[in-house]
Amino acid sequence: MGFLNRFLVLMAVSAALPLTAAHAYLDAASVSIAFQALVGLFAAYIVTGKAYIQKVKNLFSRNKVESGSSDTAE
Repeated sequence: MGFLNRFLVLMAVSAALPLTAAHAYLDAASVSIAFQALVGLFAAYIVTGKAYIQKVKNLFSRNKVESGSSDTAE
């Protein structure tokens, strides 16, 4: 299913659903959970970015360390 088809189905479903007021509120606990999720997502992006930067640095470094090699000469 292509992007256009998915978009059209989403628009048709959205138009078919009735729009009503939610009459809801956000208390301190739900705001705290949302904030923790955002901080966690930001931390995950940082750790993932550092891992990829390290891989790129290792790719272009002069003294490449190969896995499984030993330092002893035979």
